[in-house]
Amino acid sequence: MLESIFSPNFANASTPIPVILFSLMLSVAVGQLIAWIYVWTHRSPSYSKTFSASLVVLPVIVALMMILMSGNTAIAFGLLAVFAVVRFRNVLKDTRDTTFILWAIVQGMGVGTLHFAESLCGLAVIGPVMVYLWLSDFGHRNYFDAMLSVDIGHDGQSPDQILTPILTRHASRWKQTGNQHLTQSGTSIAFKLLLRNPDRSDELRNELLKLNEIQQISLFVNEDQAES
Repeated sequence: MLESIFSPNFANASTPIPVILFSLMLSVAVGQLIAWIYVWTHRSPSYSKTFSASLVVLPVIVALMMILMSGNTAIAFGLLAVFAVVRFRNVLKDTRDTTFILWAIVQGMGVGTLHFAESLCGLAVIGPVMVYLWLSDFGHRNYFDAMLSVDIGHDGQSPDQILTPILTRHASRWKQTGNQHLTQSGTSIAFKLLLRNPDRSDELRNELLKLNEIQQISLFVNEDQAES
């Protein structure tokens, strides 16, 4: 009985069992490499452990699906019907996550259709490209990594005269984004800053607090702040 089940001719199977097992194991290895690259190169705060684990399994599922669909029209239409019924409601927050999902699907399709050489070549090219984009910070532009809001009183000096020397020491550049008169004796000014050293942001805050003209300070530092 077992011999008949695992026979290549059972249920009109066209792919030998050793080839199927090799394909699935190779897809596991490919998925693991894709997931490792994703974990190493991920930067945004939307990281998900379950998403990383899904990248390992996704090529295996796709490979198995392609093996089932090969040479069997009934199974192909059946799988399409199943996917038409199932609703996937998870919304990806990062476009880069979509790229990794497509990569995992294509790798699984390649392995599942027994195009091993093409799949390995794709992995050998796309993997280093993803690592290169991460290491080179490709697409990065000068950005503002801090938001500063200062409530300053009027004592004869303009806000620029008071703040410019301190901002020059701690920020390579800045941009004023708001100026609001709170009362007759006070003004709230907002800036976007590109700090020289984000780890020394406390020094900027302390220097501003030492000024008698400063009434209140709000400083928010974030490396993922919007680009200019």
